[in-house]
Amino acid sequence: RLPLLAGQTMTAIGPASSSTKGGDDVPTASETASKLKKLLKRSRQHVRNERDDAARLDELRRLFAGLIARGELILHGSATSGSSAASVDEGGDSSSSDNVNKNDVKARWNAFLKGRHDEFLSQLGESVRAGRKSALRTFCGVVASSPRSIGSDDGCGRMIDERLLYKLVDALTTPGDDGSGIMTTEEGMLGLFDSEFVKPHRDVQYFAMLSVKKLAAEIYDSITDAATVSSKKEKLDDKKGGSGEDAEDASGVGSSARAENLLRILLRMEIVSEDSELTNPDAFLIAPPARVAVDEEEDSDSSDDEEDDGEADDSSSESESESESENESEGSEKNNVGDKRKRDGSASAASASASKRSRRSSTGKPTWQQSTKHRRILQESWLAVLKIPTLPNRALKQALQHLPTAILPIVSAPLRFADVCTRAYEVGGVTSLLALHSLFVLMMDHGLEYPKFYASLYRLVTSRNFYAKHRTRFFRLLTNCLAKSDMLPAYVVAAFCKRLARCALTAPPSGALFVLALISNLLRRHGECACLVHRGTGRGDDASLEDKFDADAQDPAQARALESSLWELAALERHCHPAVSALARSVGTENEKTPMYDMDEFLLHTYKSLFETERKRINQKKRMAVPLTFEKPKSLFTDTDIFAGLLSVPRPAGEKGSDGTN
Repeated sequence: RLPLLAGQTMTAIGPASSSTKGGDDVPTASETASKLKKLLKRSRQHVRNERDDAARLDELRRLFAGLIARGELILHGSATSGSSAASVDEGGDSSSSDNVNKNDVKARWNAFLKGRHDEFLSQLGESVRAGRKSALRTFCGVVASSPRSIGSDDGCGRMIDERLLYKLVDALTTPGDDGSGIMTTEEGMLGLFDSEFVKPHRDVQYFAMLSVKKLAAEIYDSITDAATVSSKKEKLDDKKGGSGEDAEDASGVGSSARAENLLRILLRMEIVSEDSELTNPDAFLIAPPARVAVDEEEDSDSSDDEEDDGEADDSSSESESESESENESEGSEKNNVGDKRKRDGSASAASASASKRSRRSSTGKPTWQQSTKHRRILQESWLAVLKIPTLPNRALKQALQHLPTAILPIVSAPLRFADVCTRAYEVGGVTSLLALHSLFVLMMDHGLEYPKFYASLYRLVTSRNFYAKHRTRFFRLLTNCLAKSDMLPAYVVAAFCKRLARCALTAPPSGALFVLALISNLLRRHGECACLVHRGTGRGDDASLEDKFDADAQDPAQARALESSLWELAALERHCHPAVSALARSVGTENEKTPMYDMDEFLLHTYKSLFETERKRINQKKRMAVPLTFEKPKSLFTDTDIFAGLLSVPRPAGEKGSDGTN
């Protein structure tokens, strides 16, 4: 945990305690106004000294929390109650006029406090954008001490003010430019926000994802609007010498940084999987009510979320209506039958919607206390961020790396990510590889139809990807797509074998070992591809075999791999690494009893692992005692050599030779 600054405690991230509700010494309106005016003045010392500014902002937080607890500041609705209008209708006596005056004074006082509260939030946002962690803690305390009532009655319970949390997320993801051109939020700020505010509280997590969704939608709308305006004024900009390009580039950089910051918040989200994890009141910043009625706003949100689940029903109802319209021309009796069917269909649809509302109301739980709502808002927030066209490529790589394992298995409608992954594949390079992995998960687990999948995977088999950072993920994807399916056509398997063998000629030893093991498994699983290793030139034919494989083709159907041969194996038999050459000699010579290679072992090979294996093998050989000579030499040359006796081996001092001389 980060150290707290002076005048700031961790109670700032908890709801307002009973001590803030006022006691015997409640300040007057004039005292409160003068104190607010004094504290809201931000001097240069506050700008330079973070400790003094943190104490000032925290005192403002406690002052506004007390006003909210005493009912003097009402952030939602008006300060006048419904009884004021009734008092006017009862009569025009002096008591009713006094009530009207009091209500008018309350409304004006509440409007004044609202203005000061907005100014306070604006200063907090500036400090958060400047990267001050003390301001972030204070802002979290403001959200905790300013709950709103559920519905129109205070007895229904309280919830987080999503508008305050929206402003907090907006300030956190829109850092100020310090002149260095770096506009991404510091990792420490995001870590503090996640560890101390989002992760411990499930309701904060839900509304934070909702704020991310809204901010992403605003960024997308602003980009599309700017593109529309720029297209309309393109001729005018050309006449002015492109004066609007700098502003457009600046806005693009800002939206790009904000989109990346929103994605970084989502990457830290760990949502619940079951409703049982949401039953503990300690898991919420503001304890949820025991039972809550579903209002119109919540019901409309739920109906919007359920649009995806009802797409199939809508399509079926449209087909039924088309068939009914065709039958109407056959006679009056059929027209009556069609009308009856329509009435029955509308009645069934109304009963179905009524049953849905009854099911939602029967649960009696707010949306942030339902795991299905958490999964749905997670999906919507991810889709909204990935939809932003200015999302940086590095952020897109992080998202695609996170999707197959952490997002697609838990969201309510994974197939909605198919368009995002398809667009990401068109980027090329490692981004295409990561996008293809998500598409493979959607195909295998969720029934996505993607006919061009193997053609797309074939284009990724290049020598460059054998040196990429995510090559292990690429190799695992190849293994899952090729070696675990017996239904692939022979021309597809042969094309992959040829392209992999061609890449192995320039790949590192670890990649060459993986390719050879995969080709061996594929040839034994698909016997019709054995011609690649048994094709020859024919008897009495001294001419060399022509390789008809088209290495430049981007489609396995056009590569003509079955008409070629794996001559690359002969080249790999002369590889500098002994393990590669030995494995290349064994490919094609296996029998039915030879077990398949475990591809997981070959995925772990690196330069370091191969070096350690070779070093251990050499050390084991050194342990064997190998005799080098059985007689101590007397000279550098043997007795039969013409230079015998010319030079002799030096002897230590005092040692005599065989003839007794020194």
